[in-house]
Amino acid sequence: MPREEVSEEDLRALGVDVARDFPGSTAADFRRYPVLSEGGWFIAVKHQKTLESVAREPGPLLGPITLASDGLDVY
Repeated sequence: MPREEVSEEDLRALGVDVARDFPGSTAADFRRYPVLSEGGWFIAVKHQKTLESVAREPGPLLGPITLASDGLDVY
């Protein structure tokens, strides 16, 4: 899973005021990507210059790994 760009609308929906919280930054300075922590995999939105997390939600069980068997119906 590549690092995805985050829009101004995404940041507003997360409650981030870029001008107030990260002066001199723009939406281009944020990315969404999987991170591994003690609680498992999460999809995080981070400010790339400081690596400060602005959002984190539970991610896929195996993170960015996709099994070849995903999507197969086994009876």
